[in-house]
Amino acid sequence: MSPYFHLSIGVRSIESSVDFFTRVLTATVQHQDPSGYVNIDFFGTQITLKQNPLIEPNLPDLHFGINLGIAEFNQLSENILMQDPKCISMAPTVVDPDTKLERKKMYVKCPTGYLVEIKGYK
Repeated sequence: MSPYFHLSIGVRSIESSVDFFTRVLTATVQHQDPSGYVNIDFFGTQITLKQNPLIEPNLPDLHFGINLGIAEFNQLSENILMQDPKCISMAPTVVDPDTKLERKKMYVKCPTGYLVEIKGYK
């Protein structure tokens, strides 16, 4: 097994969070545990969703995200725009144009309120 990143987050609703990550962000469910948590695969990162109806992710600088190739970014951003445009906090934007760091990025907010940053590199 190759090492890969794992993140565990509390979510207000397992059902709405699984729906958001799978339908909008195209993640896949890896495991639904009888105790209640759900593991999803988000582009090679395992995210564990744990029910916590009282959670308030109110840290303004806290976010997590994914770096993609530009084609994958465009495909995912189109899916987000089609599936749930209201979740978009920052629409796809070109950053650092005409430099070696040029990329597109966008921010979406999950149902619990976490910010997810998506970047697409050439």
